[in-house]
Amino acid sequence: MAFVADLHEKYREHWAEMLAEPFLSEVAAGSISDERFANWLKQDYVFVREAIPNVALKITKAPLEHRQAHSNAIAALQRELVLFEEMAAEHGVSIEDVEPAPTNLGYINFLRVTNYTDPYEVAYAATYAAEKAYLDSWLHVKELQVGPSKWQRFIDNWTSDGFKGWVDLLATNLDELAAAASVSLRAKMERKFFETMRYERLFWKLAFHGESW
Repeated sequence: MAFVADLHEKYREHWAEMLAEPFLSEVAAGSISDERFANWLKQDYVFVREAIPNVALKITKAPLEHRQAHSNAIAALQRELVLFEEMAAEHGVSIEDVEPAPTNLGYINFLRVTNYTDPYEVAYAATYAAEKAYLDSWLHVKELQVGPSKWQRFIDNWTSDGFKGWVDLLATNLDELAAAASVSLRAKMERKFFETMRYERLFWKLAFHGESW
């Protein structure tokens, strides 16, 4: 079994628990409160903003054939920031001077340390886990939607063909990196995938329940 498929089989129950988070269920049902959705919008805006230097760190270790894709990812993140800003303005959500909540700051720093100190293959596993988690989470929302959402642009952004193609590319590259990796390095890649998945679930909990220092 290929590395990525093996990961998803091994952690299938954990992945399902992430998709079952009430934030996603309420967005799909159209019952999410504006306050709860604003929690997510503010915190994910900060996360996306800080993801840009995190990707730049990864580029410094990337093989030549991977650099263009990471550069494209930075451009996509810049476009996402514009989407956040437009949706925040449209729905009266202030994103000025937003401070990252404890979980968000922990996740940002987890990825920053990963990209700075870990081997490229390990950092790549974290990138795949984060992007695949977002794709599957928003696909889950879209599949369960009972009607159009006031937040539809966000749902459509992370279920688009372009984003699916990006996640497919990450999976292909991760399988190739794993095939060439030692047993010990593959174990580190797997661990990073699992840790990233856990942070993704915690982020949905943060959005639903709120969090402060």
